Amino acid sequence: MKGIGTLIAVQALLATVSGVLISQMSFVGKMGISVLYSQYNVFKIWWKIALLLFAIQLALIFVLWLVKVRLSGRMAFITILLFLIAGLIGSYFTYLDFTTTTHRLMKARFHSGGYLFWGAWGLSCIYFIMMRIVRKPIDQQAMPAATEPGAINAAISQGPPTPPPPLP
Repeated sequence: MKGIGTLIAVQALLATVSGVLISQMSFVGKMGISVLYSQYNVFKIWWKIALLLFAIQLALIFVLWLVKVRLSGRMAFITILLFLIAGLIGSYFTYLDFTTTTHRLMKARFHSGGYLFWGAWGLSCIYFIMMRIVRKPIDQQAMPAATEPGAINAAISQGPPTPPPPLP
């Protein structure tokens, strides 16, 4: 798979930019996290949120890679398309959350960081949709002799193998 290292490097860059943007929330947002929602303190430190977002992107890349390698072409395309649709739905709900709740007070930079995360999600999905897997043809000469006609029946007729002798 060509370009997967480049994809990971781009995702690291996008996660860093997104982390910086999310950490630049408004004063009201920082006070709300400090006073009411201390479990969200990670959003105030750019490198922590960048690592979290990068870990999510790496997990997504790993899952998409497994899907692309393990499933047939059509099933892989449908599965990756479902991931892309899930990303679009997540982006839409993020937009709704940022425009209809108190998160609208968090500043445009905070919002941009959230949208950038979903954009990076979509980028990974599009990469794996466009990526081609080159499957190596099976070499008949390299196949073991047990696959020849009659070899399996001969192995079955010999019975189970004898167990190894016990250790002293």
